[in-house]
Amino acid sequence: NLWFASTQSIIVMPRTEAEESGALADRFRSAVGLDKITKYADNLDMIRDLAEMKDIDLSGLTDTDLAALLATMVGPDDAAAREERLAAWDPVELLVPEWNYLQRPSLFPKQENDSGLMVTEMPVADQLKTLVQRVVAVDKMKRVNAFIGFTRLDEMDRVGDVSSRLVKIVRNGGPTWVPATEDRGEGIFIQLDLDEVSAWEGDVRDSAIWQAHREAHRRNFQRRFSETAKFVDPDTRMPAPRYWLLHTLSHVLIREMAMKAGYGAASLTERIYGWPDAPGRDAAAGLFIGTTASDSEGTLGGLVALAEPAKLGPLMVSALRRASRCSSDPVCAMRTPSDPEDFLHGAACHCCAFASETSCEKANRFLDRRLLLTLPNGTSDSVRGYFGDVHGR
Repeated sequence: NLWFASTQSIIVMPRTEAEESGALADRFRSAVGLDKITKYADNLDMIRDLAEMKDIDLSGLTDTDLAALLATMVGPDDAAAREERLAAWDPVELLVPEWNYLQRPSLFPKQENDSGLMVTEMPVADQLKTLVQRVVAVDKMKRVNAFIGFTRLDEMDRVGDVSSRLVKIVRNGGPTWVPATEDRGEGIFIQLDLDEVSAWEGDVRDSAIWQAHREAHRRNFQRRFSETAKFVDPDTRMPAPRYWLLHTLSHVLIREMAMKAGYGAASLTERIYGWPDAPGRDAAAGLFIGTTASDSEGTLGGLVALAEPAKLGPLMVSALRRASRCSSDPVCAMRTPSDPEDFLHGAACHCCAFASETSCEKANRFLDRRLLLTLPNGTSDSVRGYFGDVHGR
């Protein structure tokens, strides 16, 4: 394991007109080059000829539209702004459009569209309404996975590495394309109540357990054989408590869904939307569990059928009850890292919350059942779980 592949994946979403224009501008800029675009910006016929040579279709744009598109590409601060955005780029930015779209499922009627995305908003089961805000059945979806390079010794996303650690897949310059696959599948999106999560998160940040996790993360970060530790504040790479909550919930649901949906647990994958408010980015608290395959048009429907309230309500209650007990308790329930330990999980192990590496996006790190549930065999510094004492409900 000296080399690790670095990949990025997105769920294909319908584009707005502004996004279509931005995508066209990026493609044109990459294919033709900013120097030529700037040189011939006043000659629209030449611009159309250059686009045709690169198999870029501009026939749908009027001269006025094309002139406006060129203006956005050759603006005086465009290059500098792009470099600044690239330097400050956060992988979370890939998830923000997905989160925004899933807040408005009515935009995707249950019919085919260009993106291949078909969703249905489902009623929330009565036993979940106090803490779950939205359930969306994703009947059909496409996911694109792109391979962008390698890293040495450690995965690229392990601690949010600096980009200099990425070994490019071409010898000179940047690649003009990267290998990618397109998978099709189905899934379930579950959104927690944002106000409830925010209030709960405030309590967690002041707890002794959270401080122990922060210190363990700092030790883990500084001990990595990575350039990142020299330049990055480890606290800026520490996932918020809501991420730990959603990640743990996702794992216990994957275990439960595998017994109901007809898919093996290793076939189910997670996508976590968990970040607090930030400049230019609203808070998120949701998770997507799906299954995709590269050789089929959609899947069998066994997973998306679980989104019905009569099935999802009992399933989540059952998953939470199973998570409240572990065959390794009380050792598992009281596991808290202390110096010199630097493991990045708490009350979680292979018996209760760990998932296969094909399912988990963080290699079974950032998990703690104590943030999900108030465990009966916790210690005196235990924290209130978001779902409370499931046996008392």
